[in-house]
Amino acid sequence: MPAMCMRFWPEWTWVKKAIDEKPYGKVLGARFRRVAQPPGWGHQHFLSGEKSGGALLDLHVHDVDFVQFCFGRPRAVYATGYTKFSGAIDHVVAQYQVASGAAVFAEGAWAMTEGFGFSMGYTVNFENATADYDVARGADALKLFENGKGPRTVQCEGGDGYVGELKHLLESIRAGRPPTVVTAQDGQSAVEICEAEERSIKTGLIVSL
Repeated sequence: MPAMCMRFWPEWTWVKKAIDEKPYGKVLGARFRRVAQPPGWGHQHFLSGEKSGGALLDLHVHDVDFVQFCFGRPRAVYATGYTKFSGAIDHVVAQYQVASGAAVFAEGAWAMTEGFGFSMGYTVNFENATADYDVARGADALKLFENGKGPRTVQCEGGDGYVGELKHLLESIRAGRPPTVVTAQDGQSAVEICEAEERSIKTGLIVSL
């Protein structure tokens, strides 16, 4: 459960609420992106795809979980990708068939050239607005573009997502109840979706879930 930190990140919490409550209309499309150069720590572990699972299970799994959090478990997935250095999938682009019919896809990689660093973001296109998050913009990371209005920065309350996930875990333990924001079953489902993406990459086919 503690691994699924994006459900607790303030800007991700904001967009989840916008998707659910529809203040800007329904979602037409959504893109999530998490890409980086090869990790600079624990190389012995990460360079072995058998141990790390490659970027598919180290980075991309976070956006996979958030996709199912926002849109439900996908009905099917189609993915392309490749191995660069770990022996596992180091770069994946996946498109999901979700119940709402929205066009939803996600990209995850740690295959970029040294010096690229780390980048994460999302773009969610609603009927009447577009929300765009880019961590590189710092304090202006989350921008909202609404019909008939100028673009504005959305400031979200709340702290670090890592703190949020650990706080929820500890509160659940102290209360003697299962976590509610994310469960072990959610984590298992995210891994199953990633495994379906890997099968799609290897076969070139759409994989049902």
